[in-house]
Amino acid sequence: MYRALYRKWRPQRFEDVVGQRAIVTALKNQITANRVGHAYLFTGVRGTGKTTCAKIFAKAVNCLHPVNGDPCGECEICKGIDNGSILDVVEMDAASNNGVDDIRDLRDETAYTPSACKYKVYIIDEVHMLSTAAFNALLKTLEEPPAHVIFILATTEIQKVPATILSRCQRYDFTRIGPEDIARRVEYIAGEEKLELSPDGAELIARLADGALRDALSILDTCAGVTAKIDADVVRRMAGVTDRSYLFRISDALEAQDGATALAQLAQLRQQSVDVKRLTEELIAHYRALMLAALPGGQSLLSGVSPEEEALYLEKGPQLGQREAIRAIRALGSALEHMTRGSDQRIELELALFGLSEPPQQPQAVPVQAAPVRAAAQPAAPQPFASATAVQPFASAPTPQPPIPSVPVVQPAAEPKPVKAEPSVPSEISVEQTSPVQTEELPPLPEEPPVQQAGMLPWDEPAAQAAQPAAPVPAELEPVPQPEPPKPAPTPAAKPVPEKPQDAGQEGTALYPYWPQVVQQLQEKDPMLYTYLRKSKAYFDGTRVLIDGGKTFRDFIRANKDSQRLIKKLIKDVSGMAVPIGPYEPKSAGKTVSNAEQSLRALEKLGLDVSIEDSARKTRS
Repeated sequence: MYRALYRKWRPQRFEDVVGQRAIVTALKNQITANRVGHAYLFTGVRGTGKTTCAKIFAKAVNCLHPVNGDPCGECEICKGIDNGSILDVVEMDAASNNGVDDIRDLRDETAYTPSACKYKVYIIDEVHMLSTAAFNALLKTLEEPPAHVIFILATTEIQKVPATILSRCQRYDFTRIGPEDIARRVEYIAGEEKLELSPDGAELIARLADGALRDALSILDTCAGVTAKIDADVVRRMAGVTDRSYLFRISDALEAQDGATALAQLAQLRQQSVDVKRLTEELIAHYRALMLAALPGGQSLLSGVSPEEEALYLEKGPQLGQREAIRAIRALGSALEHMTRGSDQRIELELALFGLSEPPQQPQAVPVQAAPVRAAAQPAAPQPFASATAVQPFASAPTPQPPIPSVPVVQPAAEPKPVKAEPSVPSEISVEQTSPVQTEELPPLPEEPPVQQAGMLPWDEPAAQAAQPAAPVPAELEPVPQPEPPKPAPTPAAKPVPEKPQDAGQEGTALYPYWPQVVQQLQEKDPMLYTYLRKSKAYFDGTRVLIDGGKTFRDFIRANKDSQRLIKKLIKDVSGMAVPIGPYEPKSAGKTVSNAEQSLRALEKLGLDVSIEDSARKTRS
């Protein structure tokens, strides 16, 4: 009877195992030093040698004449295990024997000593398929089995194995086998089987195997059933794939924004019985290769491609660009995810290709809602954070100090058109005269303010004025007597724009005017971070730039220090000043005061006699 190649050429010694050198060395050393454990757990993807190593290990621990940890293969124990005449090595499939009764029977058998071997070895394949009750029945025996019992568990889904089982086993992770190792092994087996396998055919088999040597031997076995001369064309035809040039034709059509050609190519491939899901996976790998080719120094990462394909990738990758390649990978990955959920595969891939043929949507710049006062006065040299005090002129009205009633308060002029106080009601100010439109005509501030000095606190202004020599006071700024409590002082003017970020924004939180420029640079520096912040806003509270990007962005930025450093660097490059960043909290004192102002202004427009400054003082008190 004919035996499949993967069964016929299953390794019989540790030296024949491909691509798992570290695990093989560890197992051989344990056998040589007589330090064999009682429970082992082998995990990894399919076809990487888990069951093979378990069978070799079972023979090696019982071999009468081991050679450097390998079974000799000639003694009666090795031959009896190979032909199945010795029953001390039990291989159990947990996928079909996953009940608690099966594990109880196995547990009862462990009490009996082996008939011919030194150890009784139980190999439980696909152990993650056991039920919860079966795992619980295995726990105690697995932790303290008899001295003559060894358990070897194998699984492809380690995340489904309970932690109580993991903690009782020595774990070995089997990695995917490299394409070069698979190609060499396949060429060797083809030569032993008198098959003419071309190098390009071996490379294609290794790439299609995706790290599983058993899959590679199955493809070789399929091709050998057609012809003894196997090349890349035979492999493509028997494996259900065609020439990889169709991937370049599809990507070229999408780059030229020719969606009809790309969809026609898809229809032609489907007519040739090409699997749509596998085609999507190949397109994702294709765009990954284009992305790596466009990356400086990414040529070394192009593995599993022929020299001709590598030359094409290096030519077309820089033309396409990393950004388009990433966009294609994400679109195709989303389509592949929908396919796994049961959606129509052809429609999902057609939608993804049509979307990629359309030009990418350009993000709209976030408009700046509050123009800085200094920027309106000096458009050639805007000052950062200048709008911190202009957005909320009533947010920080200083509370008058009752212990100094005799000193008159002189307010500096900061409005473009000062409002003359009426003799009868000095505290009433027209809302229309303080609107942001009027502030555009504000003249430049003097270099040395005549009233407030650097570092002076707001409540020190009256004393500082008393110490200064007498100066002519404009008629618009007549001193307001303090002894009259029913008449509050006029609305204070906006403070001069601070020279340092630490002095700005003490009166509230204002929109950060340079945030759209920062977001625009993020589009080039970090496209992934740009997707989080393209519709965000930023504010300045006097010390930090507060970013309003939503909860998803806050969770992402807390765990990514590199993204924090990148945002800080771009803020410094755009504004010229280094400031820290933080999350924006919508409920703040500045916002509450601003809403109160809007309500009071609305009442004034309705004709009600309401003093904005007096109401602001009551709100703060």
